[in-house]
Amino acid sequence: MKLEDATRYTAKCFNGEPASCSYACPFHLDIRSFLEKVSKGRWVPAYKVLRNAVNFPVLVSVLCDEPCRKHCQRTLLGDEALAMRDLEAACIKYAKNTKPELFAIPPKSERVAVIGAGVAGLACALNLAQKKYSVTVFEKESGWGGYLPNGENLSSHPRFADFDRDFALQFSAVDVEFRYGVEIKALEELAEFDAIYVATGKNGNSFGLLDSWDAELLTTSENKVFMGGTLCGVSKMEGIAQGIRASKIIEAFLQTGKASLMNVFVYDKKNCERYLKHDGAVSVPRVIVSSPEGYTEEEAKKEAARCLLCDCDYCIASCEMLQKFRKKPQKIAVEVATDMQVVGTLASRALTRQTYSCNICGHCKSVCPEDVDIGALLQFSRTARKNAGGESYPAAFHDFWLREMDFAVTEGFLAAAPQGKKTCEYAFFPGCQLGAFNPDYVLKSYEFLRSKYDCGILLNCCGAPAYWAGDESLLNENREKIWQAWNEMGQPTLVFACATCESIFNMFLPEIKRVSLYALLAEEEGLSPIRTYDEAVVFDPCNARNNHGLETGVRKLATKAGITLHELKEPNRCCGYGGHIRLANPSLYEEITQHRAEASDKPYIVYCVNCQDVFARRDKECSHILDLVFDLKKGLKVPTLEQKRANSLEVKKILMKKECGIDFEPETHEWDGLELLISDEIQKDMENKLISAADLKEAIWQAESSGYKFYNESEDLFMCSMIKPVITYWVQYRKTAPQTYEIVSAYCHRIHFKEEVKP
Repeated sequence: MKLEDATRYTAKCFNGEPASCSYACPFHLDIRSFLEKVSKGRWVPAYKVLRNAVNFPVLVSVLCDEPCRKHCQRTLLGDEALAMRDLEAACIKYAKNTKPELFAIPPKSERVAVIGAGVAGLACALNLAQKKYSVTVFEKESGWGGYLPNGENLSSHPRFADFDRDFALQFSAVDVEFRYGVEIKALEELAEFDAIYVATGKNGNSFGLLDSWDAELLTTSENKVFMGGTLCGVSKMEGIAQGIRASKIIEAFLQTGKASLMNVFVYDKKNCERYLKHDGAVSVPRVIVSSPEGYTEEEAKKEAARCLLCDCDYCIASCEMLQKFRKKPQKIAVEVATDMQVVGTLASRALTRQTYSCNICGHCKSVCPEDVDIGALLQFSRTARKNAGGESYPAAFHDFWLREMDFAVTEGFLAAAPQGKKTCEYAFFPGCQLGAFNPDYVLKSYEFLRSKYDCGILLNCCGAPAYWAGDESLLNENREKIWQAWNEMGQPTLVFACATCESIFNMFLPEIKRVSLYALLAEEEGLSPIRTYDEAVVFDPCNARNNHGLETGVRKLATKAGITLHELKEPNRCCGYGGHIRLANPSLYEEITQHRAEASDKPYIVYCVNCQDVFARRDKECSHILDLVFDLKKGLKVPTLEQKRANSLEVKKILMKKECGIDFEPETHEWDGLELLISDEIQKDMENKLISAADLKEAIWQAESSGYKFYNESEDLFMCSMIKPVITYWVQYRKTAPQTYEIVSAYCHRIHFKEEVKP
């Protein structure tokens, strides 16, 4: 995998990038960092941030025209922008140590000439000198400073004495030769220099090179001659910024022989418009300066504290997974790529747990102003890991659901047009979990559809387990099976009861026409759903996002029942089921399911049976919309894993008899006849670990048949294991009667033990 394969997913992410005001600043000052330090009274660190960006902080604090204030997001709340110049002046005033830093860099042999000791030339000279280049500044006047925009010499400004002291301070730590009273009339006079920066000021001498000036690289048609400042039509502040930029371009030129932006971070002015919503932010008026001497320390700290510290973190702030792993999107993208790189026999595998801890729910994309989808990135990682195989793919995280999918697409599969027909206009695709949770959800819905439409039945899994596992081969195999069955049924419009199924079809079988069961039910005038609650909240599943027909249909049905509906503050949040994170990160799964269950104190009306399963296990009061529509028994106990399979087979058996006239007999196993005595506590623990009673029956049958088991005589307990391709199961049991066993404990893990038989 190439790095760019992963980073393309986060290319538009601007988390951690400069705020809109910094993009507007000609110096690209990190205003967010500067103001945060000022707000805490950390004057010296704040001064360093300011000085390193602008070179001459005193001058800038007086003369800058503050373009940053036009893009201060405090104004979005109706407030005045931050008083930047006043805050810069306060920082300079209260910083106790403003001595420039000394850099232990060996001196360089290359020589650079700067023509003009205005602020643009001074900025270039200072930065090159800090890198230990030999710099000579030529100025026709008697001192430094240059001219003001009105044409007056800077020395005539009332604050020039302060500017002069600041220039002297900044140059005190470097070695620069200043030649005043020297006018360069031809560039040939500087032939001995390796590079030349022309900064002669507004209407100054351009040596005939202005027309050839490149505004990006600051180059001219002369190979080693660079140009910038007010000579090129920019403001004084932009001139200083250009001088800083020129120093970096000249350094690259001296190192490589070619001018380039390799040392320059390119700022896109369009990013000035990157505004955030600032939910929950309150209006705070500007702090008015109380004295002609400027802000007091407390006033400055209070004014700086008004900064909203603008940084886009919507995805991180609202996603439990991103909060738990505390990695920024760009870092995640890099690790997606580096995790797949093996050096020798080693790989970092720094992202494996996080890759499989994502619900793939789309929430991050929905809140991101740039539609960055971290879920899609981690789904890409899952697919890459599955294709690579080996240790990069933890198969155990998905083994249970892939086995359930295999059951649904083989033994649980049924494709049938209405009795006596080969084709139909509609076919009900309930998905593999609806009937597993409650057979009546499928049977009653199909009965309605058959009475109103030319409708057949298609029992199968949509392929979500394969998709979430990153198994493209299995996903494509199932897609072909569905497509073939659909084609043989006359290409009917499929009726969906599951938002996840519908989203999977939208991605991988878009040619198949789709309609929501709930939209059809809502259109039926004769339906009178029962009123289960006076007030309730509709819990929209994550995969219903942007499926307005589905969401509207459910609300119409609930309203018909006379229920007063309320909306969640954050709709379409994953209940926790998505992405099958349950085994990869049990604690995160528990945290997410708890948060969703507690999102409202009102009962939930759900229309995703996986959501219903999650909430019912957390004792959150909820009803499926089909409970209301068909007046089904309220308070149905959540079926066990074994019961779910039995329910699915019961649905198939009934519908196969109805439409095909065939008596379906499910596959039997030698261990089916065993009876297990399982306490409620152990059953709950088994469900949490995704261990079914059928798994334990098989393990015990193997142990009893082979005699390969451990016996604890003191407690009259047996222990056995059953090794599957990915999972090893262990069970402690006690025989209480023929073919009857009491389960004492059960667990599973990914470790396989190697058995050795000694002679």
